[in-house]
Amino acid sequence: MVGSGRQRATTVRLARRRPGPGRVRVRPRSPAGLRRWWRRIDWGRAGTITAVVAALAGLLLTGVSTLYDALVSQGGLEQARQAADQETRAQALRVSYWTEYPTPYVKRLHVINSSPDPVSEADLLLSSAEAGPDHVLQFPVLGPCSETVVKEEVWAGQSGQGPPYAPGDRPPGVVRWMAFRDRDGVVWKRDGKGLSRLSDDWTVMSVGNSDAALEITGVTEGTPGVLPVKQAPSCGDG
Repeated sequence: MVGSGRQRATTVRLARRRPGPGRVRVRPRSPAGLRRWWRRIDWGRAGTITAVVAALAGLLLTGVSTLYDALVSQGGLEQARQAADQETRAQALRVSYWTEYPTPYVKRLHVINSSPDPVSEADLLLSSAEAGPDHVLQFPVLGPCSETVVKEEVWAGQSGQGPPYAPGDRPPGVVRWMAFRDRDGVVWKRDGKGLSRLSDDWTVMSVGNSDAALEITGVTEGTPGVLPVKQAPSCGDG
């Protein structure tokens, strides 16, 4: 009982509730996917892998560069080879022949060297119209920028006789091939297939169906049936 009539205020403090010995506060954890990924990397092994990848990339780049250099070098060698071959064939490409029929009974053979250098040992193999030996016309020299015209009597013994040449006929003197030696001593052969190179020791007697059957006639300016040598229609070295 309180005699003064006043009520004495009583303050009651509530103690904070602390966890007991058996209770542990648990902090919330981040999901596994949100953990920093680099903490899970074995950096020692990753460095080794990176070095291996870099080495492989370097080898790949080196290989590509080497292949490119090889292809460029091969292309340059091929171009140089083609240029050298073209230069070697330059004069031979300007040596040729063709046939002319000024009348239905007459045939003439034109032998042309349209290069600015002489050609030596020019041989033309002519087939006969009927059974008989083939004929070889031999030109010791074809002068620079020259055209030599040979009448039919030089290889056939006659001209302007017999029936006229029809388009399907094979008159005597059909040229099978021509061989000659250029300014550098290289021997070439020209026929219906084009231009080809022969061995340096080639001779006209090494070809033909029968060597003994070949008839050979030397042709020089002034030989009966050979017209005066004239300037070739064109002359150059390309």
